Amino acid sequence: MQFTFQCKKKRCNFRNPNATPFPLCEQGERYHGVFTGLSVEITDPAQTKALHDNGCYGKGSKSRGGPASGDEDETLLLGLEESCFLAYYLEVLDIKNLLGTSLDWEGFLKAAQDLNDRFVENLACYLYLKSKNWVIKSGIKFGGDFLIYEQSPRNFHASFLVVVQTPADLDYYQPKNLKGVQRVAETSDKDVLLLTVGEPKEDASSMATPEALKEISVTETIVRRFNYSSFVQSKQ
Repeated sequence: MQFTFQCKKKRCNFRNPNATPFPLCEQGERYHGVFTGLSVEITDPAQTKALHDNGCYGKGSKSRGGPASGDEDETLLLGLEESCFLAYYLEVLDIKNLLGTSLDWEGFLKAAQDLNDRFVENLACYLYLKSKNWVIKSGIKFGGDFLIYEQSPRNFHASFLVVVQTPADLDYYQPKNLKGVQRVAETSDKDVLLLTVGEPKEDASSMATPEALKEISVTETIVRRFNYSSFVQSKQ
């Protein structure tokens, strides 16, 4: 039976034909964000709209999804992985701390690992998914690491709930535990994508440059229950 992933459109009239998977920046233009200790916050309204409309980065500080409350003081909150991607891979975002000091790669990496000791593994998976043009959002609501969409979450439901695991987690994701994650995903028509992160050749805490993550391998496994009725129909 050929595998096809879920790609369910939402019942809405929102359309943005000019949206792109990456931010639109003139040469030399930079977005500006402040690392608050939990996320990177963009306060400029024009930059907030541009970042979310092109690539669906971040979420509104007063809204469920993108900044849509209409309040002038609503900001855009970027997750750790997407902030790192924009700042040190696309190089379109400047990140400063609360004291106004710019954060370089090593400074941001240390701050992110203080919040999440698996940040490097999650970032490797984020980059892996981004290379396949997925729109990536947080999956904490469904007990996973990421939700991935074929296009904007305003137009489509998520296709996969992504769970990141390391070799140390292999004993945890036994069939009993994995079945629970799968049942949660199935309640909203999602499949589970299990991403296994290989050990880097060097210690994750000593990643001197963004390019060092190339040493990390990512293996994907799609978890789906066998549906006999669908199988029979596909054979007819």
